[in-house]
Amino acid sequence: MLRRDSGLSVILAIQASIMFVVAPLAATGLLGPGVSEVFRFGLAAAAVLMITRSRPIIAMIVTAFALSLILTVSLRSGLGAEAVYLGQIVFTLTFDTAVSIAVARVAFGPGRVSIHRIMGGVILYLSVGLIFANLYRAMALLLHPSFGGLPGSKHAALSEMLYFSLSTLTTTGFGDITPIHPFVRSLANLESVIGQLYPATLLARLVTLHTAAEAQG
Repeated sequence: MLRRDSGLSVILAIQASIMFVVAPLAATGLLGPGVSEVFRFGLAAAAVLMITRSRPIIAMIVTAFALSLILTVSLRSGLGAEAVYLGQIVFTLTFDTAVSIAVARVAFGPGRVSIHRIMGGVILYLSVGLIFANLYRAMALLLHPSFGGLPGSKHAALSEMLYFSLSTLTTTGFGDITPIHPFVRSLANLESVIGQLYPATLLARLVTLHTAAEAQG
């Protein structure tokens, strides 16, 4: 149990590094294209080795990571077909979802609510931003026009969509990237609702249970 709980803090550190350091630096060209995959491998390893024993979830994480990596390498090799790009998004989305399920099973599972489990709740909040970012990438590929304020290419960069996703999740709404297609607008509305309700309900519940457990000694 201690190993699984501490694994949540490890995953949070890796995930935050990917979202707030690696992705923007890769977008500016200051980091090589393979650095993101190295961090995602660390994320997969932490999830498999530290927080989950479920064979279906482990298989889901490993398979999705391997296939997303293969398709990413294919794209960088010049195989830029839309089907390959969409497949890479789908398997990346599957990987993030599988890691989120593994985290949720620990964070909201039975047992004493430690500070690590609160970190697990934060992971799930950030994972919502990652999952929606990849959904927006798929929408930019499939629906036209989908966003205003983006370059004309249908291959929206993860850093751009992650920026829009986190702005929507936190209801910051800078307005430089805007949803145009009705379905994309609906998706953005759903994310903003989740962004308002999650911290006030599930995350607050974890903090309350942790405080009660600390008070009881």
